Amino acid sequence: GNLYWTDTGTDRIEVTRLNGTSRKILISENLDEPRAIVLNPVMGYMYWTDWGESPKIECAYLDGSERRVLVNTSLGWPNGLALDLEKDKLYWGDAKTDKIEVSNRGIPGCILRKQVLFSCAALCLGYIYSFFE
Repeated sequence: GNLYWTDTGTDRIEVTRLNGTSRKILISENLDEPRAIVLNPVMGYMYWTDWGESPKIECAYLDGSERRVLVNTSLGWPNGLALDLEKDKLYWGDAKTDKIEVSNRGIPGCILRKQVLFSCAALCLGYIYSFFE
């Protein structure tokens, strides 16, 4: 198996085998503050958040190719992601807007609609660790 991670210090997305070998930088350009990352191993995609100057949610194949921006409007600090493979939905939390949002499609290039699931005041930080409908 592989381990994928974002590195805000170096502004990169990397991968390595679980035994630590074959470490590789997948994406290192046009990343400002990469945060959360989730994988769709069935479709071979990774999704990540970037909460830099131009916040966005992006995706690419697991090898870093075919990179695409999925969401780049109405975002503040997107820093949590969850993928529901069964229902084909992508969820994210936003620590600046205090919202949890969802797209009705988690497949790259196919986000048809997003909606706010939950909005809260100062008590909510917007971090998603696990989310189940």
